[in-house]
Amino acid sequence: MHKLIVGAVVACLAIPLLAVTALLGSGGTPCAVASSGTAEVDGWDGDQIANAHTIVTVGMNRGVPQRGWVIAVATAIQESGLRNLSGGDRDSVGLFQQRPSQGWGSPTQLQDPVYATGKFYDKLITVNGWQQMPLTAAAQAVQLSAYPNAYARHEPAATTLIDQVTAGSETVGDAPCGTVCATGCTNTTAVFARARSWLTAWSGGPVPYLSSGDPTDWFHGYRRDCSGYVSMTLGLPGPGLNTAGLAARSTTLTKSQLQPGDLLINTAPNLRGHVVLFERWTDPSMTRYHGYEQSGDGGTHYRTIPYPYYGTYPMTPYRLTR
Repeated sequence: MHKLIVGAVVACLAIPLLAVTALLGSGGTPCAVASSGTAEVDGWDGDQIANAHTIVTVGMNRGVPQRGWVIAVATAIQESGLRNLSGGDRDSVGLFQQRPSQGWGSPTQLQDPVYATGKFYDKLITVNGWQQMPLTAAAQAVQLSAYPNAYARHEPAATTLIDQVTAGSETVGDAPCGTVCATGCTNTTAVFARARSWLTAWSGGPVPYLSSGDPTDWFHGYRRDCSGYVSMTLGLPGPGLNTAGLAARSTTLTKSQLQPGDLLINTAPNLRGHVVLFERWTDPSMTRYHGYEQSGDGGTHYRTIPYPYYGTYPMTPYRLTR
């Protein structure tokens, strides 16, 4: 959890009143999971693989945790057999059999897998506690199906299929995406998309800071303190690890080894620790860096930070490895 310092460490509630950069989005090209073509994979044909690939890529670029991808793929398996159908029950169309008459979009829009998937995720992330729900309950909260228990049986198949379509490298155009983790290949485009999402997720502004174990205080299943926020950005399960937990799953680095998606952590207990998500150095001198953090002086921030942190507060570079 998270604390800052102005001469002395303060419990994650206020940071020094130093000049910081304006909040910026890092932009960049959306990342797409590499596809191995349209060959069958364990009984799934090319069209089905392509649709699963679309669902995962849209989720990744929107910063939706992997649990959301599984829910979406399982839902599409149940609703359409993972096919972009031109019709269905009443006016239902597309992968998720969404109905224009129910406000999901026009028939043409809903036949676009990217649009349809985006609308599914838009609704899913508004469901309170969706990441802790059984899959069938989360899917039903979105779909309002006449068969609310039908989604559960597809969870194993959806999980396996996602593992298959995300296996191998991840690419932005023809170039590799930046990755963190010696194992597991965490996509930094997705990490920073999730990090940016909290800058405007609270009625158009940053998510306010709060360190609380009460699930009713969490945001989309994650604590609103520094380590809950960073756990969310890394796609770890909610409500998130604490700073010691993040360090335990990481290896220490030297300053010169820091890469996008790495962490700077102080593991001090009793709300005196802190963690920052490292984005990039501001210049070759490596004296300041751009980072994302959740702090008590205004919630979610993207700003320039002196290395390793403000004042004399100690921070150690880490890279998540498991």
